[in-house]
Amino acid sequence: MKKGIQYILLLAVIIVLGVGVFSVAKRLVGTGTNKQETTSKAKKQEAGKAGKDAPEATTEKKVDNSVPMTNLKVTAPQGYLRVGNSMKLVIETEPADATNTELEWTCSKKDAVTVTDQGELTPNPGSEKNTVTVTAKATDGSDLTQSFELRILPAIDPSKPMVAITFDDGPNPDTTNVMLDALEENYALATFFCLGQNVGYYPDVVKRELELGMEVGTHTYSHQQLTALSADALDSEIKKSLQAHEDAVGVKPKLMRPPYGAFNKSVLQAVGSYGLCCMNWSLDTEDWKTKNADATYKMVMTATDGDVILLHDIHEYNVAAVQRFVPDLMAAGFQLVTVPELYENRGEPLDPGTVHFRTDPTTESSGETTAASSEDGATEEKTTEEGTTSN
Repeated sequence: MKKGIQYILLLAVIIVLGVGVFSVAKRLVGTGTNKQETTSKAKKQEAGKAGKDAPEATTEKKVDNSVPMTNLKVTAPQGYLRVGNSMKLVIETEPADATNTELEWTCSKKDAVTVTDQGELTPNPGSEKNTVTVTAKATDGSDLTQSFELRILPAIDPSKPMVAITFDDGPNPDTTNVMLDALEENYALATFFCLGQNVGYYPDVVKRELELGMEVGTHTYSHQQLTALSADALDSEIKKSLQAHEDAVGVKPKLMRPPYGAFNKSVLQAVGSYGLCCMNWSLDTEDWKTKNADATYKMVMTATDGDVILLHDIHEYNVAAVQRFVPDLMAAGFQLVTVPELYENRGEPLDPGTVHFRTDPTTESSGETTAASSEDGATEEKTTEEGTTSN
């Protein structure tokens, strides 16, 4: 009996000792494992933090601004542009070795224009009939900026009606400028056939016509009947007129309207030798005869698609008519375009030495015309100090 109790006690001691040893061993092993896991976890957290805080050197290109720009100049070749057309800006920077010449483009009207890295500007659809300010800003930290103003004209739709309003005998600053105001306000264009002598008197008015996008042609130098002139006198009338334009505004016209609409083969040959196209008309308002704004307005509103309409911008009585018919023609669905735009969008050329009346050849005059009589507007009259002018 005693021995049995002793065996039981001994067995209990052995079990207790075994459990203790096992517990100690487990703790030692567990500590090592936890330490490794903790270390591994810490390393992962550290790596994650380092990745998060580290600069994105591998995805972003660092721009070299070591040589900043000292001068920036942006020049637009013209101050107007139709939706659907583009123009290349002239961009000049200094010094020549500037390390970063990239520009940031903004516009006073959001999304009105797009400018490429190469400086090609395009008005976006829906931006028409707006005058916006386009600004280029240097991105090299120099804070250089350059801005210019742009008039955005409506796109031309060749499938819709269009007419070309034309004015003869100007410019006369007292009347031409007010007519230009009406065209500018409505984002409409017209063609002005100027007398060379008047161009010399009022070059600023002609410059404004060009700046607004108007076409400027010549109406000869002193409004003589070309079919009645000798070859030398005919040549002189054309040559002097072109020179007057070049002296005043730096460009020569491409279109010529003969006084009284008078032309013959000799006139066309002389005109063609100077690279000019002879442009007559299909709708005569006879404003010089009625001298009445209402009558002129009513005549203009009879226009049909493709008409080239004749008026005169030297007369005070025409001012009110222009102010009325420009918006009213547009409201009636007509596009008011220049003569070259009319012909270009109808696929008809304006070659030197040819004569034209409108873009619909079925109504075009044929053969030669004779000089207009005094009843057709040949009566001489004074405007201001520019000298004698007539139809």
